[in-house]
Amino acid sequence: MMAGNKLMKHFSIRLAHRIRIGGLLCIVICASPAQTRTKSDQELPDSSSRVFDPAKDPSLATIEAELRHELELKPDSASLLFRLGQVLLRENKPKESLDIYTRAARFQKPNAEQLRFVAMDYVLLKLYNDAIHWLQVAHSMDSDDVNVMYDLGRCFYTQSRFHEAEEMYVKVLKIEPGSIKAEENLGLTLDKEVQPDRAEVALRAAVTWAERQQTDEWPFLNLGTFLLEHARAGEAVPFLEKAVSTAPTNAVCHEKLGRALMQIENVQAGLSELESAARIDIKNPRIHFELGRAYRHAGQADKAASEFALSKSLYGEHSED
Repeated sequence: MMAGNKLMKHFSIRLAHRIRIGGLLCIVICASPAQTRTKSDQELPDSSSRVFDPAKDPSLATIEAELRHELELKPDSASLLFRLGQVLLRENKPKESLDIYTRAARFQKPNAEQLRFVAMDYVLLKLYNDAIHWLQVAHSMDSDDVNVMYDLGRCFYTQSRFHEAEEMYVKVLKIEPGSIKAEENLGLTLDKEVQPDRAEVALRAAVTWAERQQTDEWPFLNLGTFLLEHARAGEAVPFLEKAVSTAPTNAVCHEKLGRALMQIENVQAGLSELESAARIDIKNPRIHFELGRAYRHAGQADKAASEFALSKSLYGEHSED
């Protein structure tokens, strides 16, 4: 359970941002029409992260400083404010970003893309209902924006609203038939809807498309995980090996491959992959738990006990978040 002060902090943040939503909504309705995107907006990092986790980029600090300097000269510039809000989002500063977006909306009505960035701030704050609200507003403003629809699908999925998530991914694929991330997320959603046959078709399609790019581990990881969870570990291994080779620093890829190898009794290789996962993501309690199970299966009781104890300790730390 959360400690008392952290629980109060959590609800204080939620209340503060609900108040801010009301003010921003009024500005959205009453302000002047939005401007089109500028070249500088396009040069900012893409915010359509697979897991809504902004990439860390040292250059963003420089961009932030430059924008703040420009705003000292032009404090009423909605364009500069919106750009600064997006930079702050990418720096994982969602509360600051929302403050800036609220200032910007006083001078210019946000467009669909800008409201999408507002929604991503709420995603980082784990206020998914608020994120869904603003994504739906953005969708009503531009019904063909595939990024808005994709992010809506992700938020619906996070809230276990799987049928609505499916609808969003299908809409994306009608506009962009080759969207790998929409196809694979459709597969994951169909699996949650207990439609494994359709899910596998979608996940395999995403893998086929991803093979041409050789840069994205997630389609291979998701198909491999699907097969692993459906008791098809032997079939999962090649896809998980591909995921590892594509992204050797992704701990989840090593973890899933390790589990699959253990299930087909390739114990030494399985242990090696799980140990790699634990080295990469040293504070992940789930990985240490899986490594403990693997050590126990291999007859290494002392190592197993150590990993179980570490996992329990780390889960305790996470319970305080």
